[in-house]
Amino acid sequence: MNKDAKNPDSQSEDIDLLLLIERSILFFKKFRWLFIIAGLLGISSGVFMYFSLPRVYKSRLIVHSYLLTNQEEIGIADNWNELLKKNEYAALAAIYNCPENILHQLKQIKTEELQKVFTPTNPNGFFIEVIVTDNSILDELQNGIIYGFENSPYIKERFTVRRADLRELIDKTSAEIQKLDSTKKIVENIIGGNGKSSSSLIIDGSSINRQLIEMNEKLLGFRQELKFANAIQVLQSFSKFRQPIGPKLVVWVVLGLVIFLSLAYIYALYSSVKEKLKTRSPLRNRQ
Repeated sequence: MNKDAKNPDSQSEDIDLLLLIERSILFFKKFRWLFIIAGLLGISSGVFMYFSLPRVYKSRLIVHSYLLTNQEEIGIADNWNELLKKNEYAALAAIYNCPENILHQLKQIKTEELQKVFTPTNPNGFFIEVIVTDNSILDELQNGIIYGFENSPYIKERFTVRRADLRELIDKTSAEIQKLDSTKKIVENIIGGNGKSSSSLIIDGSSINRQLIEMNEKLLGFRQELKFANAIQVLQSFSKFRQPIGPKLVVWVVLGLVIFLSLAYIYALYSSVKEKLKTRSPLRNRQ
């Protein structure tokens, strides 16, 4: 007995597979013009959508917060994105203090930390990434975003208090420096007038010099902090890129092909099944 006789199931599976391939080829051959037309329509629709949709551009703003943590600032920006998704342009324009028509060109606001460090305060700042249909709005949009961060009631109050505290510290430190400077001059006059110096006066003089240096360093630090005492500090502004990120021609062509070829296949399958049912119905009536 040969191997084919011993394995009738294997031979039957091979025949069924060949039969399935043959029927598939005949099916696509029968409806080839339908699939060709569907393919051409898919490509045409993809190209049409590519040229019809507006170009979109992506840009990033790098900022640092001195009053709130990164997570708090990111939460605020996420709320703005929710307003944008719901087309609440009037509300967002009020927050940004900018014309409403600018926000119609804004499609998305996304935030991300520069370095994902899980600490209460992350000193590394964060990204604000936007997708727009017009690069020319980026400057005004950046001003609006900064305005939105700095003019919420809570942040504005903290910002005002912080600046007032720094000014008070600067005034007090300047007054202390003047007192130390006067004391230093008195000590120098005493030493110069007597022509001799006691050990106590030498110690006091060196101590005054050290205190003056420390107080001046503090004063410089307070003045620098006041200068940069903003709710948000811009580390890098939005860049205007010429190359858009979308739409992509290949994506839309593939999508058009998938849609139209799927519709063509469904129609061809329906027609084929319907035709077979019609041919079988007379045979059943005869039986």
